[in-house]
Parts: sequence; C-alpha cells; structure tokens
Amino acid sequence: MTSLYFDYNATTPLSIKAQLAIKDALSIFANPSSHYSLSDMAKNLLTDARKSMASLMGTVPAQILFTSGGTESNNQALSSLLATLPGSDLSAYHVISSSIEHPSVLAPLLWYQQRGLQLTLIDPDNQGRISVQSIERNLRPETRLITLMAINNETGVIQPYEAVASLAKEANVYLHIDAVQAIGKLPFNCDKFTGITTVSFSGHKFNGPKGIGGLYHAPGTQLNPLLHGGGQEQGIRSGTENTLGLAGLAAAAKESLNGLKEHFDTYKTLRETLLSLLEQHHVNYLVNGSTNPEFQAPWTLNLSFPGVRAESLASRLDLCHGVSLSLGSACSNNKSTQRSHVLVAMGLPDDRIDSAVRISFGHTTSQNDIEMLTNAIKQETYNLLKISGQSLNA
Repeated sequence: MTSLYFDYNATTPLSIKAQLAIKDALSIFANPSSHYSLSDMAKNLLTDARKSMASLMGTVPAQILFTSGGTESNNQALSSLLATLPGSDLSAYHVISSSIEHPSVLAPLLWYQQRGLQLTLIDPDNQGRISVQSIERNLRPETRLITLMAINNETGVIQPYEAVASLAKEANVYLHIDAVQAIGKLPFNCDKFTGITTVSFSGHKFNGPKGIGGLYHAPGTQLNPLLHGGGQEQGIRSGTENTLGLAGLAAAAKESLNGLKEHFDTYKTLRETLLSLLEQHHVNYLVNGSTNPEFQAPWTLNLSFPGVRAESLASRLDLCHGVSLSLGSACSNNKSTQRSHVLVAMGLPDDRIDSAVRISFGHTTSQNDIEMLTNAIKQETYNLLKISGQSLNA
C-alpha cells in the first residue's frame, strides 16, 4: 500500500538538500560561541542560516533571531512587546487579535488577560477572513498591540496582514504577524511593511528540520529574553546554538526562495484537479475557506463531506489506503469532543464542522497522488454513507 501524505500544514519532510546539509554538518561539533579557530565552521553555519532566512523574508541578517520554532517565536514576540509597556498594570493596555489564531498566540494572550490585560478577539466572516475594518473599529486609545496570523493553518485563508501593517503604523501600535504557514510558501518582504514589528517562522513548515525557527524583529524593537543564560543570539535567546538545525534551515530557505513561484503554480493546479475530480466522481463536499483565490492559499483545502464523520473518514483513509490527512490543526490536542475553534468562529454548523478534514499539499505532491486520494475519498465516503443508511445522493 502506497503512503499518501496530505498533511504538509502540520509538518513537511526534510528536502534532500536539507538532509545533505545536515549530513555535511555532522562533523562540525565545536561551539559557535567559542573563540578558537575550531569553532569557525560552526559560526559560518550560523551566519549562512541568518543570511538565508533574511533573503527569504526580505530583510537583513541582523533582524533575524533564531528560536526552536513557531511556538517559541510567538511567545517570545508577545512577551517582549507587552513587557516594553510602561508600568506593571496590564489593565491599562489593550490588545487586538483574532479568535482563529494558533494556540501558541491565543494561550499567551488569554494568560495575560487573566492578569488584567484588555483583550479583543475578532471573529472572521463565514469564509474565515478577518476584515481590516473590524480591527480598525476596535482600536482604542489604550491599544498597544495587534497580533494576526498571515495564513490560517486550518483553512488556508490568507489574512489581510499587509493592510493591517499600514493600519498599525498609522495608529502607532505594535504588530506581530504569525507567518509560520506563509514563510517559504509565499513571497514575504518584512522590510517593505514598516508597520510590522515582529514576524515568526518555523523551519519544518518549508522542508527544513524540526526544532529550528525564528523571529524577524524590526530595527529598534526591544526583545526581552525568555531564556536566560549564556547570552547567545545577541543576548536574547541563551543556549548553545542548534548547528545541525541551522544547516538544514539554510538549505531549505535557499531552496524555498528559488522555487516560490513554481511551487505556488503547482499547488494551484493540484487544488483545481482535486476539486474537479471530486465533482466528476459526484462526491458531495463543501469548501471551508475563501471563494476568492486571492485570499486562499492553494496548498490547503478544508473540506466537509456531509453525513460523514471526519474521524471515521480519516481513519478509513489511513487504514485502507495509506492516506494521511488532518481533522484540523495537528498542533493542538484534538479530542473527539473538541471542535475546531477556527470553524466554530466562522459560524459553521456543528454537523459541517464534524465532517471537516484538512488536506494540504507539498511541492512533491503529484497529480497521481491527487487521483489516488480522490478515488479513496470517493470509496470511503460511499462506504460510510452506506453504513449509516443515508442517501448516497444527499
């Protein structure tokens, strides 16, 4: 049975170039922070990774801070930006975010709210997009921070972060962008949007290794350490540098930058093929996301199959066809009684949420993979509807 992987939003396989870069770095064991010549090769890995990520993100190397990944980067940004506010009374300040953010943004914000922070979480429209107008309406004199994801990890809806950057600059407030699902997949120019304060990224979302990611910070931004110790990463992020991760990250960043347009065009074709084949096979489905291609990442499809429980479909696709896909975000604890907070915020009915699966592509996904996936979905939705006694033409 062939293994068919369709959960690239959760994590991606290491590219061949990233694997080779890590293999080549295995013998480089010295500490980059040491001052003898043996450490020079390790320092070079660190320098190359910073330059490569800066090129991918449209900035200069000095503005890139390395972390363990997206979760740490989001926490680092939020804790730093809130710590710069004068005084110790959080109740004097207001933060705007959305109800569809990743848990690594929502959980810290709710933690700060319990300690007095004023927090507004804006719901998206029924296609999963936050409006700039809704953010503007909620600005207050005490607002100090806006935090918004670039692309939603469950639906693939592209949020209006560029327009929000202009709004943040005009309102003179901090703006953090969780760009974990965007960096390495879409062109991103941090220095172009002067309203952006911080931007998070994660290597394993664009065929780099797990355990390495980082944070762009605009010039003049004060970042406070989450991890105290030896003073690595300009004194902001202590701990011996992950040289193997940095080697793989540099290779993946270069590869992603060179293939951005080609991969994007491939994703569009794969998406169109999957939806067309589902139509041809008369599979009943609903798309949970934006109908406007401009606002929809083509590598992500969140589909509901009416009358079919998502966990049953995913289980049968895995066991009977070797298909791996997600019920929602793979970064949270998806208990059977816990519905997707993203689809709930979109106002979708419970039965539609309960029948939703997420399909996400990578640049190694082939047309043949899509055809096999379509046939598997057709067969298993038919089987599940038949078992439940529902009309197959519903």
